[in-house]
Amino acid sequence: MQKEEFEVNKRLLTEYGVSMTLLKELDESLHAVQEFVQYLGTNQYYSDAVNKKIFLLTLDVDTLILRLQALHLQAARFQDTLFTAVLSKKKTGLEANAVTAYKTEFAVVMNDVGLLHKRALELTQDIRMDYSRKL
Repeated sequence: MQKEEFEVNKRLLTEYGVSMTLLKELDESLHAVQEFVQYLGTNQYYSDAVNKKIFLLTLDVDTLILRLQALHLQAARFQDTLFTAVLSKKKTGLEANAVTAYKTEFAVVMNDVGLLHKRALELTQDIRMDYSRKL
């Protein structure tokens, strides 16, 4: 079965430009931001302004996770289609419009993850400034 899975992922990458590895890494990166923001959210001793930024960032991260899950589902559909083709030894391809839509949304999500990561880093500076004011 590993040979078939390798063939499916190879076709996804070489024929369609869909990387399951990059999708997984994007997911892990977004979840790292989510864990960080959730940790910050448990500490409600920041100023109201910082707490509001934490809340909004948490909401944006959770929204992006939902969008990323839709990409995972679409990628799984692609894999399933190609896996069926490999097992049945038929030359089945993916719908070009679906692949284009996937790649477009993937690029947007990837950019948005980068922006959320940047906002999380900026939030650490806000917390430092907030803390230094209290000293």
